[in-house]
Amino acid sequence: MATPTRTQKQIAERYKGNLGYYRRKHPWRVARFCASFVALAGGVAGILIYQKMIFRERVSEEFFNSGKISSNHAQYAAKCTVCHDKSAAFGQEITLAKFKTAVNERFHRGIDFTSIDLRCQKCHEENPRFEQEKKKYNLHEPNVVENRSCSVCHQEHLGPGRMERVADSQCASCHNNRGVMEASAQKGTQLSPAVFHLRSHPPQQVVWEMPRPQRGYTQVFASFDGDHPEFQLVREKARDPDVLRFNHQRHFAGDIPQVSGQKLDCNYCHKPDPEGRFYQRISFAANCQACHSLQFDAKNPEMKIPHGDVALVRTFLRTLPAQYADYARLKKGKTSESEVQNFVAQQVRQLREQFHSGDQLEQAVFFEKDPYKPQREMPAMTRANFAGCAFCHDVKAAGNAAPVITKPILVDHWMPQARFNHAKHVSVRCDECHRDARQSHETSDVLMPAKASCVVCHSPKTKKVSSDCITCHNYHAPPQTVTAAKVQADMRGSFKDMLLGSNH
Repeated sequence: MATPTRTQKQIAERYKGNLGYYRRKHPWRVARFCASFVALAGGVAGILIYQKMIFRERVSEEFFNSGKISSNHAQYAAKCTVCHDKSAAFGQEITLAKFKTAVNERFHRGIDFTSIDLRCQKCHEENPRFEQEKKKYNLHEPNVVENRSCSVCHQEHLGPGRMERVADSQCASCHNNRGVMEASAQKGTQLSPAVFHLRSHPPQQVVWEMPRPQRGYTQVFASFDGDHPEFQLVREKARDPDVLRFNHQRHFAGDIPQVSGQKLDCNYCHKPDPEGRFYQRISFAANCQACHSLQFDAKNPEMKIPHGDVALVRTFLRTLPAQYADYARLKKGKTSESEVQNFVAQQVRQLREQFHSGDQLEQAVFFEKDPYKPQREMPAMTRANFAGCAFCHDVKAAGNAAPVITKPILVDHWMPQARFNHAKHVSVRCDECHRDARQSHETSDVLMPAKASCVVCHSPKTKKVSSDCITCHNYHAPPQTVTAAKVQADMRGSFKDMLLGSNH
């Protein structure tokens, strides 16, 4: 390092005559001051004059337009007052006091989006809990520390195309902030579980709702493919509450007869609804009856036990002679009464060889899991294929009354806090996501995919499909809906109610 040629005292001695430099007027400084003053004063004057002209409708409000409006709101491009309240800050007449108040508010509290948010709500009325009177926005979960304004996430005047998708950074500003998430968790512990919103679904759907974790959904994470938590039903090993007995693996077995010339596969039972997003509800008539036809008598294949009404099944069994008589007339073409009676006597005699009384037959039909086991030795396509109610259903005795069959709980939506559209995944094989289905023996197995199955495609690393937050999630909290837990609780009611489906 070079040695200084002058001391600090020598340098200071050189400039001691300039100590009053900034006190003396200088042409350039005066010019800059005047230009700044004129610009500020002209701006204020322009605002005052233009405001009065706007109120008198002599000029267009588009003068203040900061950019092209999106196609979502293109019809309001020349109608600024649809969103903006021009009298919110100053009223009908601007005064110095109102101007000072507005400037002070902007400097200390930022821009107030209340009036714009209220106007958004006026058009978007899907959220009835928007509290206009209190000027509070209950748009997200109740434990949110501070609700965000509509305009923060849904930004306008950025171009004439579609409105920009909400960026992950908006979600991460809270969910990747440890302080905010801790405050949210603490707030959640002080609220009743009843106030937390459930996802919105059609009322006829049965939705599976997991119990809310003690700290809520406040785990800190930055991205889906990174540290986003495992799906709750996978993480907590949820079990299907349905007591209907079903074995997926058995239905994929090689000895299962073909249906309409085709081997059973996932698509035979799981058919998309008209919109393609969900699947149609599984039903006996649509999905089971082709194989499990409730064929009552191998020699009379069109004699079938009715399904879905215990009282009707009981009546059918107790009036078998009359049922066989109708069968003889309608299906066998027997016209004389003697032929009909001989046919009925022969069929009843065959039944008595296997079941000694009507009560024993009724007991076998309702409670034995395989009352026709000897017929299992017959070819699958020719034997009577009724295996008894208890083969699939949970059946409980009710004294002298008709038995009670527990109504199945068929969950339509397993992950209500996320959006999913099956129609957009038609190119993906079912077992790529539902990997355990072919090995599942128990109805209680919840065969939903884990996060790892989704990350295969939904990751920036693969660059296949989007993986941002709003692909699966919606910020806004919708009204409550029917849940599987509620259905399970309601099933404690009468069997008549369950049979009629009033609990749905």
